[in-house]
Amino acid sequence: MKYSIFFKSIILFLMVLFLVSCKQAGKSETEIQGDHPDDGRPSVSELIKEMDTNADNKLSKSEVHGPLYNDFSKIDTNKDDFLSKEELENAPKPERRGPGNVDNSNNVQKDLEVTVNVDPSLFIKESMLKDIKQEERTLADGTVALCYIITTASQPNEHNMGPWCPTHINDGKDKGGIWFKDDKVYDVDGHFIANLKDFYSDEEWALFREDGSIKVTETQEECEAAARPDVDEAYHNYCVQCLPDYYKEKVSTYVIPVKPMYLENSNSLGGNGIGIAFNGVNFDAAAPTHAILAAHTLAPLDDAGGHVNPHSGYHYHAVTGATKEVKQKDEHAAMLGYALDGFGIYAHKDNNGNTNADLDDCYGHYDEDRGYHYHAGAAGSNKILGCLHGVSGSLTVEN
Repeated sequence: MKYSIFFKSIILFLMVLFLVSCKQAGKSETEIQGDHPDDGRPSVSELIKEMDTNADNKLSKSEVHGPLYNDFSKIDTNKDDFLSKEELENAPKPERRGPGNVDNSNNVQKDLEVTVNVDPSLFIKESMLKDIKQEERTLADGTVALCYIITTASQPNEHNMGPWCPTHINDGKDKGGIWFKDDKVYDVDGHFIANLKDFYSDEEWALFREDGSIKVTETQEECEAAARPDVDEAYHNYCVQCLPDYYKEKVSTYVIPVKPMYLENSNSLGGNGIGIAFNGVNFDAAAPTHAILAAHTLAPLDDAGGHVNPHSGYHYHAVTGATKEVKQKDEHAAMLGYALDGFGIYAHKDNNGNTNADLDDCYGHYDEDRGYHYHAGAAGSNKILGCLHGVSGSLTVEN
């Protein structure tokens, strides 16, 4: 009798195990891979939760970064300028390469006679949230390299942030920031705001009221409704400014290779930072002026070339000479910081006011003292760098 009960128990256990296995096997690929990927990638739901700053359950281009930013137009199959959960689930999964498994078929590392390592002592210590440390990390192409981990609040301590938007058309340039067009920089004072119709040859511009007051976003909610590609209609014809205090808890973590690795072919810039100034603030890619101007909004930079958005906090779109500079022993332009690939970023002009005629598409070139390095674009160009010529590290921004 005891043996009979024992064998019946074994048979029952095996039947339950079989049913559970069948149920697992019957799950769809989306259930197994889309919501619970087993390769270390976050699920689609986790991606949306992490990046969806305005909690509308979809992602705009200003909210994404990395491969999602680069492939945004391909993933956005219905061309509504948003990525839905369905579109993300149907997007092709990026190839994942293990450490050391570098794809050299199209872009190979090239040894240069002179390569200058990143110097962590150049960063302003008071701008760091943690001591800079070294760790082995996997870079953008799958290469494992010794990297510096730099953690900051992305807020400068050598200059003030703002102002950005004047509040009346009679305000002087001290009440506003700067804007750019056709490689030129303009002071955003009251007169500039009052004459936007002529500046852009567009009668739809109307950022000020009959009493001369300028329409400015005044709260975090208004900022987030206006500072996105699909600008809320209520904030068309507004001067958009997001204040640093809205996002003062953000923490930026940069992973930058100690020794930069030059690539024969350049890589396009991602949407989540391109480098770091010595004060710990993010050098960002070009501001999305098409989306800004399409809604007849203006999102000025301050005189240091920076402004605030909900994703990155305070960051720079232009170099104006307001940040720490490291002078060189020769007449070469001063150093400003590092790109995410570890190559140095230097000022646009040298000590004599001259620019370099031999820069590549990334705004970089080589000399025997500094090796390969970049020069920041002109302040009015809306481009600090054109691309990256090295194996990139990464930037992560967390609340």
